[in-house]
Amino acid sequence: MNKYSKILLPTFYIGIIAVMVLCSTLVVSGVKTYLLNRQEMKFTIDNVFDEDTTPVVKTETNIIVKPYISDSVKVGRYFYDFESDEKKQENSLILYEDTYMQNNGVDYVDNKNFDVVAILDGEIISIEDSEVYGKVVTIKHNDNLKSVYSNVDGVLVTVGYKIHQGEIFAMSAKPKLQSDYESMLHFEVFYKESAIDPENMYTMSVSDFQ
Repeated sequence: MNKYSKILLPTFYIGIIAVMVLCSTLVVSGVKTYLLNRQEMKFTIDNVFDEDTTPVVKTETNIIVKPYISDSVKVGRYFYDFESDEKKQENSLILYEDTYMQNNGVDYVDNKNFDVVAILDGEIISIEDSEVYGKVVTIKHNDNLKSVYSNVDGVLVTVGYKIHQGEIFAMSAKPKLQSDYESMLHFEVFYKESAIDPENMYTMSVSDFQ
């Protein structure tokens, strides 16, 4: 019995050692495989979506837009600027009943009627009729900033209406003043009750007029 025990015990221990070595080899091999695969993986948010997925772009929603959307609209009469050259000042004068007046806004013109849109979010605070400019719509954007849209027709809003930037609310109309064009929007902007040149605003934000 002792003889067999002497033979079996070493064999038993050798078997255990062999199993342990084999297990260690398998573990090491598995770790190496995992590390290699991990290097090929990109743990970024970009890989969660398909390559064709369009990313969401954050945009500035309070950048002032022009009061029209048609590409054919152009400036027919500029804002009267005391510091501009003489030729531009002449172009900024309004002739009404044999009297010249300085233009407090910009006249946008076209040979056909065009949609008129709000330059910013705001509230319609008045809709009036003017002998010179016909229908006049005023929008309040904040306590200091108002925009006035004159010589418009087909008004779609009422006083108190909360309007959104870019929303169509009227159309340009045939001008009562002398003009070479069939349709016109007379557009004014008032900051702290003073008229400012709208053409200088279109790269600015409403936060610039607090």
